Amino acid sequence: MSGRATSTPGGKPPLYKIVMLGDSGVGKTSLVARLTNPDRPLNHDISATMGIEFDTQMLDTPQGKVKAQIWDTAGQERFARVLLPTYFRKAKGVILVYDITNAKSFESLSERWMAQLNDHSNADDLAKLLVGNKSDLDGSREVSQEKASAFCQEYGMEFLETSAKSGDNVLKAFEKLIGIVHDRALNAQSKNKGGSAPAAGLKGVGGTGGGGGQKEEDTDGTVKLDDGSAPAGGDPNGCGGC
Repeated sequence: MSGRATSTPGGKPPLYKIVMLGDSGVGKTSLVARLTNPDRPLNHDISATMGIEFDTQMLDTPQGKVKAQIWDTAGQERFARVLLPTYFRKAKGVILVYDITNAKSFESLSERWMAQLNDHSNADDLAKLLVGNKSDLDGSREVSQEKASAFCQEYGMEFLETSAKSGDNVLKAFEKLIGIVHDRALNAQSKNKGGSAPAAGLKGVGGTGGGGGQKEEDTDGTVKLDDGSAPAGGDPNGCGGC
């Protein structure tokens, strides 16, 4: 994990679950790798995610530091179909990723991924950000920024183009989304009568195990499937009840 950010004084920072959506090959895993290890050379041989992987990263927002638990899932249909109900459970934000050099990956957002989002989550409650990855390949562009902006207007989200290869706008994208998530949680908290009950997401993602304590959220995790039909080797909620 990067040591760029530290915990806020006076206690643990809030933890929010955010998820990545998009076709296989658009660079979801590479974006997370660039975020969590910004100075490490990008591995161009990253294999396709074959289940669920998650990583935890401290991020800055205008209201202070927060912890983002970032879930990355396989873009392949046979995995996504099984995993999505667990994937979206208690998520507070979603990054929809497409490849600017692949028009089909952009079309899949409306044809497939927004439908999945609506089927398996309360999409209106999720903070959403559209990310066009591989901006370093602008000469091979198949998706215009105007088309992406129109998509954002239709579905009510913001938009950034990124390059996992160069790192351009990667940190900005994650901080933009987590800032929206945190701001919503703080607004919800301020509306609680008496201010005694924390907003959803402020104490972590789901539970953190039995008893009153919390397990360490910085532990990376992977949930994989044998054949796309059933979890293998562990509970898909293995990040502490996410």
